[in-house]
Amino acid sequence: MPHATVTSDNVLDVAIIGAGWYGLKAANTYLQLEPSTNLAIFERDNTVGGTWGRDRIYPNLVAQVEHGYFNYPGTPMPKDGSTDHNLVSGDMIFKYLDTFADDHELKGRIRFNSWVSDVERCPRGWRLIVNGSIVETAKLIVATGVTSIRNSPSFEVKKNAVPVIHSMDIARNVPSFSAPEAKHFLIIGAAKSAYDVAYLLCSMGKKVTWAIRPNGSGPMPIMPTELLGKNTITMSSNRMMNYLSPSLMTTESTLGSFFHRTMPGRWLTKTYWNYMTSQADLAAGFGGNAGNVEGLRPDVRDASCFWCDSSIGLITMDDFWSTLQKGNITIIRDNVATVDPSGAILQSGTKLDVDHVIYCTGWGDHFGFFSSEMKEELGIPPYGAVAASPKGPEEPNKADPWLLHDKAADSFVAKRLPLLAAGPKDLRTPNPNRIVAKRRWRLYNRCVPLSTARDDDRSLVILGQIHTTQTPTISEVQSLWAIAYLLGEVTLPSEDTMVEEVAQWNAWVRKRYLGVGERYPYALFDWIPYLDRLLGDIGVKTQRKNGRLADFFMPYGPQSYAGVVEEYIAVRKRKGGKGWTTQLDEKPIFDSPSSSSSSSSGSKQSIGT
Repeated sequence: MPHATVTSDNVLDVAIIGAGWYGLKAANTYLQLEPSTNLAIFERDNTVGGTWGRDRIYPNLVAQVEHGYFNYPGTPMPKDGSTDHNLVSGDMIFKYLDTFADDHELKGRIRFNSWVSDVERCPRGWRLIVNGSIVETAKLIVATGVTSIRNSPSFEVKKNAVPVIHSMDIARNVPSFSAPEAKHFLIIGAAKSAYDVAYLLCSMGKKVTWAIRPNGSGPMPIMPTELLGKNTITMSSNRMMNYLSPSLMTTESTLGSFFHRTMPGRWLTKTYWNYMTSQADLAAGFGGNAGNVEGLRPDVRDASCFWCDSSIGLITMDDFWSTLQKGNITIIRDNVATVDPSGAILQSGTKLDVDHVIYCTGWGDHFGFFSSEMKEELGIPPYGAVAASPKGPEEPNKADPWLLHDKAADSFVAKRLPLLAAGPKDLRTPNPNRIVAKRRWRLYNRCVPLSTARDDDRSLVILGQIHTTQTPTISEVQSLWAIAYLLGEVTLPSEDTMVEEVAQWNAWVRKRYLGVGERYPYALFDWIPYLDRLLGDIGVKTQRKNGRLADFFMPYGPQSYAGVVEEYIAVRKRKGGKGWTTQLDEKPIFDSPSSSSSSSSGSKQSIGT
């Protein structure tokens, strides 16, 4: 469309794609720093919230975090609607985000029901095709999350087949689940939504067959809501926990060296996680008392709550396990081949006379507006990339510019974190049938493409591509760092250092979190040092508690980061206002030896072209 005209309303300083946790916070933060910015948010749905949008809230949708730990820093969430264990309900989250958008006058900047179908570069910066019209913007913030697009079924759906529903549409279909003719449901997949809908259907007295593919990561561990009288997620949100979860971000400290590279330290780490796993198994009754849900025991049984091979969940309903155990539910390990008018046919040949199919098998391409060439340039992995079965090391493409960096990073992680190098006992003998998705995100600090960073092109950031237990808090700090970068107020390290950081993060996360770490940048128990890095870059204090003991043992949460934007504004004023830059130390991000992975090849190799 080189000759198409752009209306003045569609020429922006900043465009944000997505009005969930990250999109709303990015807009609010940008306007705090630069109030006169011409900014618009493009949201495909008719409400704010993304995953927590109004039309996606089903009856038992509950966040796995207690009240007070799932809100933006400095903006408390009303407690009305919390569960008996003080957990936050989906309805509470939607109302909170909707109110936040109203209170911060963001609704007038949100263009609801706006489908962004294409994004490409243009002389002004970026050109978006939104509902068929052109929008041009100087800067672009992508905040689409990872649960915004349905994926297509992996099985054949015949004409006039029984209803096939993606987990995204559970809320819209709950009324039809209650119908007397809806008797037998097939659930496919082992995502958290599968557990939720299985509980919902069993509580409704429905017959459930739950199919989990036999060649994937299998069921996830489900932790008890509380341990020792405290919320399990809250207990894990402190600096002590950062050492019990081996991470490159803590390994060079004295405590890190003890926990990660001494036998007593590794014994303490394994003892803690074995206890956590034993409590999860005990709650479910695995090993003899689980009855018809024994099939939900994780495939990785060696400290399954530590490895999180297929992610990890938390009991959100007191009667979760008892409801499943008493329900008419069958767990099978099989793939679905076909769904037709009479039900479903499995790859094993088994026929199921189901009248509803609900597939909870992941999400579609939430970066589908970028071309495949643009994704490669920006360091976004192609959608649906799958590794071959691990009969042995996969032979990478010899032309892959990341080959030497990734090999060096694997070696570095193995030396620094021997526990991760060993892996779980269950996977030390490769399973020839196990297939996991393999995706490599090449974003510096999880939000800046290396190709734009190398050219000092500060027109694009990608937010939300890090999985933690504290989404609202991460969104605040990551947005602040990313916007400071867009405004030219952060000086990035050298390209070699950024390449090393990206390679080492990827190597660490796939060893630490196994199957899910192969797909996404996970940091479930490691988010505090990640925020330390971002805040340190922009000159904001990282120790958020009063006193070293409190800072080490007390839980971190939104309250710990209240005021970080105001603190940064004060830093800006002291440094001379807009346009100042923080000077980053050129030492490697993870305090690795001076012989970086890039030097191992003998010459500098450009990445992201």
